[in-house]
Amino acid sequence: MTETTHSPEENLAFLRQLAAAGKDAPLMAGPYLVAGGSWFGAASLLQWPPIRELLGLGFGTAMLAWLVAAAGFAIHLTLLIRRDRSKVENSANRVVNAAWTGVGFGIFAFWLGVAAMAYQRGDGFVMNTISLQVLSVYGIAWTIAAAVTGQGWMKANAFFAMLTVPVLGLFVGTGQEYLIYAIALVLTAVVPGVRLSRQAQLKQG
Repeated sequence: MTETTHSPEENLAFLRQLAAAGKDAPLMAGPYLVAGGSWFGAASLLQWPPIRELLGLGFGTAMLAWLVAAAGFAIHLTLLIRRDRSKVENSANRVVNAAWTGVGFGIFAFWLGVAAMAYQRGDGFVMNTISLQVLSVYGIAWTIAAAVTGQGWMKANAFFAMLTVPVLGLFVGTGQEYLIYAIALVLTAVVPGVRLSRQAQLKQG
């Protein structure tokens, strides 16, 4: 067996080819971002004290919204994957989709780890770190997408997601973090997801 090595120039040329392909190819991640941002953004909004009081929900009851969101997103995700199974991916889509797939599994693994920590220590407060991790990896995924496609607005999305992390950290424990997180999900997932979906529809149409 032989191992093939590539020069820095060849690697750079490959990245340029991905960027060129990404500028013209419609990205397929839009509906997935809308689904994730919508389900979990709504769940976060239900934790916000003014909304809980308006709906007459106790904190424990409102927390069930996270489980409903997880189940709803899982079903939604399954339907989207089945719909897109026959679609052919180009290089740009494969890279971007792989980035977001890694983000999804990373969030799930982090959730399991934090849940185990909360159970072991008897302290549910550590669960608040999940929202910080979600926005951090969103920033990473948008940075990768921006590099592949060359679209500047994705860089702005990445910057906003990462900037929100320390801001959100300052409000954890006040009740206002749920509103901030919901808004952040709308701005870093739902809105750009709608934008990607419209771009894809225009190019395919």
